[in-house]
Parts: sequence; C-alpha cells; structure tokens
Amino acid sequence: MSRLAFVFDPTRCTACQACRIACDTENLLPVSRGWRRVHTLNERRHPGVAVRHLSMACNHCDAPACLAACPTAAYSRDDSTGAVCLDETRCIGCRYCAWACPYGAPRYDAGAGVMSKCTFCAPRLADGLEPACVACCPTGALGIGPRDGVAAPAYPGVFRDSLGPALHIVEPRRAAPPVPTAPPSPVAAAPLADPPVAPRRATVVSEWPLAVFTLVAAALAALTAATALGRPPLLSWWAVAALGGGAMVLSALHLGRTARAWRAAANWRSSFLSLEVLGFSAFLALAVASLAWPAAPPVLGAAAALTGLATLVAIDRLYQVPLHRGVGLHSALTVLTGAFLLGVVVPLPALALPVALVKTALYASRAARRPPGLTGILRVSVRLGVGLAVPLLAAVGAVALPAGVVLAAALLGEAIDRLEFYAGYDPPSPEGEMRAAFARALARRA
Repeated sequence: MSRLAFVFDPTRCTACQACRIACDTENLLPVSRGWRRVHTLNERRHPGVAVRHLSMACNHCDAPACLAACPTAAYSRDDSTGAVCLDETRCIGCRYCAWACPYGAPRYDAGAGVMSKCTFCAPRLADGLEPACVACCPTGALGIGPRDGVAAPAYPGVFRDSLGPALHIVEPRRAAPPVPTAPPSPVAAAPLADPPVAPRRATVVSEWPLAVFTLVAAALAALTAATALGRPPLLSWWAVAALGGGAMVLSALHLGRTARAWRAAANWRSSFLSLEVLGFSAFLALAVASLAWPAAPPVLGAAAALTGLATLVAIDRLYQVPLHRGVGLHSALTVLTGAFLLGVVVPLPALALPVALVKTALYASRAARRPPGLTGILRVSVRLGVGLAVPLLAAVGAVALPAGVVLAAALLGEAIDRLEFYAGYDPPSPEGEMRAAFARALARRA
C-alpha cells in the first residue's frame, strides 16, 4: 500500500461535524478528547470577513515533531501507510508531544494517564475501507489520496513548515472572498471583533511542578558552579541531594503514569526531555559527590558545573518547539537565571551586571505590553526591584547583605518570572493561526 494523505476541500466543507462525530464513534472517544476537530475562521460571522473551515486530525507528518520529542520513543511510523503510530504502553503521559506538535494532534486521556491520537483508521485501511471521517463526510470535503503531490496552498490554520504534513488542501475555486454589499456598521461589528478563545495547552495551574523543578535546577547549577569557582558552599551535600531529589519527584508527579518515569531517558538521541532527565540526574550525582567527598579533586566540581550548564541548555531547548515564535529569548530562560544567580552569589559583577541588564530589558518590554493594573504593578515592582536590583547592588558592593538574603531575593524574582513564563507559554496551534488570520482580516477592513 502506498503512503496516503488526507485531502481537504475547503469549498465543500460546511462544518457539519460529521467527520468529528464519525471519528469519535469509530474510536469510542468522548467529545472532549476527540482526535478530529473542525476549526472555523470567523466563527461569529463578523461582516466583511470570510468564513472558512478546516477539518484536521493528525497529519502523519514526514518529519513528525511528536516522534522526535517523545522521551520514551513511544511513536513510530507504519511504513506501508505512512501513519504515525503511538504505543500507549510506552507512554508516560508527560504531554510534551502535544506541545511539540503544532497541530495539537496528540490528546491527553486523563483517565488512562496517557496520550492518544488518530491512527489513520489503520484497521479500516487494512480492510480496504476509507478512514471513518472520510467515509462519513456528506459533502466530499474530506478524502484521502497519494501522499506525493503539489504543495498545499496557504490556508488559515495550516503551517508552511518543514514537518511535511500529509495534508493536501484543494486550491479554492475563488481567489478572494466575496465583497459584502454594504460595510458593517461600527455598532453592529463592535461586539463581534474578538474571536473565541481556544483552550490553552499549557497553564500555570497545570505546569507548576515543572516551574518548581526548572527553578531548582537553575539554582543548584548556579550554587555548584559557585563552589567550583572557590566560593564556600551555601548548601551541604545532603541539602543539595534533598532539594534535587525532591524536585525530580515533584516533576514526576506531573506525569500521567508516574510508575513509568524510568522510561523518560529512552529517546536521548532527539528528545530534549530525555536529555534534561539524563543531564539533571548526572549533575545531581556529581554535585553531591563533589560536596560529600572531602578530598574531591577540583575536576569533579568542574564536571558538575558543566553538566549543570548542559542541563539548563536542554531545559530551555525543550520549550523551543517547532514553529514557536515566542520563546527565542525570554527573561526566564534557565541559562540566564543560572548565570545571574552565579553572578550574585560568588559574586561576579562582570557576569551579574550584563545578565541583569538583559533580563531587565526583556522583562520590561514584556510587561509594557500587558495591562498595568495594581497586581501587575506590584508584580513588576517585586520582580525588578527585589529580584534584580537588590541582588545586583549586593554583587557590585553597593550594599552589604548576607549571602542567604541575596540568594532569597534573587530566587523570589526568578520564581515570579518563571511562573509568568508558563502563564504566557502558548505552543503553536491551528486555533492560534486562525486567530492571527482573523486579526489580519479585521486590520485590512479597518
């Protein structure tokens, strides 16, 4: 059997939801976890903006982001059909594949604690039948065909990317939407201007264990590097072991299948989550050994410091998923956090000052784009005043403060920044692309 692709004709789609219902029925899925969804641009029928629909499930990409990102190597490809398959018995429920996939194809099954996704209806294909969603489309808007073919035209919700999605969009018959007979009145258009808000795949409430883990990792990496540079240790070996081990346990509780956490390092060749797990485990072992061994050679502390830095790089790269335009340089990046903490703890003014300036500029530019409000003003004041200014003044010798107070002030600011990172983290999605297309359409009409 040759590799196949979904074919979607937007001019035939009426958003009747038959494809979604057929998928849910065929695979016994609840509506909240359906593998196929119908996205609509201009769902509120704003006058003067075209209404467009997109039926989408897993696109079984040529270079699947989910397959590369999964730390347990639970994804594989069926060479006969090209379908990207998920082995749920290997899944640990970390949900990283749902972040990495710009189409949000993997869906979390809270009851089973694992991910699930479109199978391309492999049993039906084996019997010579079409996928259920295709078979039940009443207008012929959804079909399947050979994977090879012309590139899909630009269409809202579809990314022009290097992943190679097996999705062909039929060229629309009309080059542009029809021009309305009369412009909409401002009064009628005003309440329709905001598109519906799609559910977020990452929130502070769901990701706070990861926020704690990544902050602890940055702090321990900085303290270990400070010790390697000759500063007396601020923490004993057992405190480092307790903090690091506790952070690892907390991050494991984030998993849907905690008992399978040992699988998380399986895909070290391509998954930054696997590299994070391996890196932090090695770092913690080296850091504890360098502190607990009275006659430890300096090279052991240096190895711990370098391994800690490598771990922070892996943590930051983990969030730089394909097509994400919002996590290039962020004030909460753990590498910057580790460098700042190292600069104020040693102290190293030549390191602390430039890193603080970078963090201040990035944070201030982000804060300026948010509505101020009393809570926002207070948060920004604590972040910049207590979390950056106080430790920096201590590092350059302008004020004399105990090392513990300096570290506590810096960690308070970094904790605020890290929580805001997760609050604003929004991996790419068809819904997000449609919101952007809707905003551009409104801007053109203005």
